[in-house]
Amino acid sequence: MLKKKLLKKLGLLLSCLIVVEIIILYPKEKPTISLKSEEETGVIYLLDENNYVARLDFMFTATSNKGKIKEIVDVLTINNHNSLKIREGFKAVIPENTKLMNIEIKKDLVNLDFSKEILNVDEKYEEKLVEALIYSITALKDINKISLLVNGKRMEKLPHSHKKLDETLDRSYKINKEYDLKSMHNISEVTIYYLAKKNDYLYYIPVTKYTNNEKEKVEIIIDELKSSSTYKANLISYINEETQLINYELLDKSLILNFNEQILSDINSSNIIEEVTYAINLSVQENYDIDNVSYSINDNIISNYFLLLG
Repeated sequence: MLKKKLLKKLGLLLSCLIVVEIIILYPKEKPTISLKSEEETGVIYLLDENNYVARLDFMFTATSNKGKIKEIVDVLTINNHNSLKIREGFKAVIPENTKLMNIEIKKDLVNLDFSKEILNVDEKYEEKLVEALIYSITALKDINKISLLVNGKRMEKLPHSHKKLDETLDRSYKINKEYDLKSMHNISEVTIYYLAKKNDYLYYIPVTKYTNNEKEKVEIIIDELKSSSTYKANLISYINEETQLINYELLDKSLILNFNEQILSDINSSNIIEEVTYAINLSVQENYDIDNVSYSINDNIISNYFLLLG
């Protein structure tokens, strides 16, 4: 019996040695497992077919923030060699032949110095250009704001509308702005991530709505996402119209959302589909300084999400 066990162990050891030898002698044949680190994956904001600045998944080849910023600007520049990375149905917004002369990172601020060609941006895209840069770059870890320069001088206003630009720009600049105002008093601004689709690719469109709605922002978010199928023809929603946000609780860096059963993917399921939680999480993150969102059904917590960059 002992002899059999010994032979079995020797056989196993021999097999392992043979596998190792094959891998060493024939490296081209060895199987590879691609493990993408968090640093290699990210997001970028590009124009879609309806001229919304859209949030897309993006795979970076660079690993440092400086390298990623250069890559973002390259992809956002029309007819740049990196424009091949743009998915069908989306487009760049920075004018052709624009050069990024210098990148300077100071703590959470990035100074971007462009050549004068950036001023050739089409009038209808000048705000979209600023939005795409702000949202793409501040999606990077530890970066919260940018500053725009042209040939070393601060870009103080947009080239066509002459709208003034702050010295530093962050997400308070907002994105895809839409106005539904009946009064200039008690204005609420809420950024909501709607779901959209190009062929089989699902992506998200952040829209900043300015309204006189006096509800809490999270209530506005859920109401808007429920009605997004009728809001715009190209926007879709997976949230059942009968979904109700029963109540919510904001605790330090956490938000607990308590729904009725209609938010579930199926009445017999205990899961909320990913597209629903993703749209809500992105919208909540854009409007609240929190780290995680918990989902409850009739006061029973079923899932918890830690919020990521982007």
